Amino acid sequence: MSKAIALIVGAWAMYCSMVGSYDGAVAILALYILAVVLDPLELKHKKTTTAANSRSHE
Repeated sequence: MSKAIALIVGAWAMYCSMVGSYDGAVAILALYILAVVLDPLELKHKKTTTAANSRSHE
């Protein structure tokens, strides 16, 4: 799913660049980078995996 989102974001940034709307291209790329860096689902997944692994070793 993340590859599809990256493809859509890249296509939109390319479209904005071709049209000359560089602020739109920069904004969508900035939002995508923030979403990747501050991914809240990844933190929940890591906590769940760590908790499950610690229970299985007891």
